[in-house]
Amino acid sequence: MKKTFYLLLIAFITLGMAHAQSLSQEVIASSGATISGASNTLSFTAGEAVIGDISNGESLGQGFWLGAIEGVVLSNEDFTLEVQTTVYPNPVSDYLNISFKDMAGEAFDISIFDLNGRLVYRKELIDSTSNETLNFSEYTSGLYILNIEQRTTKKSKTFKIIKQ
Repeated sequence: MKKTFYLLLIAFITLGMAHAQSLSQEVIASSGATISGASNTLSFTAGEAVIGDISNGESLGQGFWLGAIEGVVLSNEDFTLEVQTTVYPNPVSDYLNISFKDMAGEAFDISIFDLNGRLVYRKELIDSTSNETLNFSEYTSGLYILNIEQRTTKKSKTFKIIKQ
């Protein structure tokens, strides 16, 4: 009796697997599109399973494809201040010197933030000289962030300043 039961169980499992292998692929989708590039064309429906690899600069392997492979560049503009700026001494105890190379006459905004992100100092340099001195003697010991932003280009440079 047990032998017959196991044989029937194995037969049902085998028939179930054989039937599952014979199912045809079916796509039920509400939308789709065709994308054409310089060297190829791709037609798809939303939710269609991808078999194989799709490549157009980026690659999509097996899985579900829910849209076109597309690289989006939000911005490629560099916001780093290209001016050679020197800040010394660091760590600072009383006075911090900022030296701008070849930028006399430019307009800058100088901001100092504590580690909690609070603005503790701000100064506008309308017609800057090659050097600027900041009084750090009133600040408590710790780490500060110095941000120097050029007004015309909005480019900035950030320094970590240690107050002793």
